[in-house]
Amino acid sequence: MRKIIINLLAITLSACAGVPQVLLIPGGQKVTQPGVSFVASENKSWSVLVQSTYQVTLRAKGDNPSETFVTSVSTYQIPKFSSPQDFLSFVKSGRAAEPESGRFEVVKNEEQLYAERAETCVRHEMESKDYGAKRGNDYTVIQYFGMNCIHPEISTIGIFVELSRKAPPGMEYPQFKALGSQLLKSVEFMAYR
Repeated sequence: MRKIIINLLAITLSACAGVPQVLLIPGGQKVTQPGVSFVASENKSWSVLVQSTYQVTLRAKGDNPSETFVTSVSTYQIPKFSSPQDFLSFVKSGRAAEPESGRFEVVKNEEQLYAERAETCVRHEMESKDYGAKRGNDYTVIQYFGMNCIHPEISTIGIFVELSRKAPPGMEYPQFKALGSQLLKSVEFMAYR
């Protein structure tokens, strides 16, 4: 009997060891990675999907089980630009180069220089229909609010910051733009060393 209990205990413990632990970040907490930090939206509890040297991706559930939010911050290599307009053109062409698979249909897309920041940044606001993630409908609506910036310390490093929301059509969330703006305003750039 004792051997059976020990074996069952060993099996149970080894099964638990294989289950990854989900790291949770409470809303309103500052998240720091090399070169940049941001504050996760206050009214959500965030699960860490990815956290590496050059990328952080957080996910939160919405009020409805079919609604999700994602915050993404990543670092990428960019060429040097002679003007903010050149950076705007670079960001626009990069965003337009998405594969045309037929899965997504762009409903709205706005890209402009983000004058509210001292750094050179391009703010974007976009809405798409996602025909691959139906969630009980013909498609799902994805909203994006974010920016690409030239890091102020190293001009060949770009920083991407974005809040996105995925929900069934007709499920409005009027606070989305305010949440996105709050995220962008919370971003702070730091030296890499």
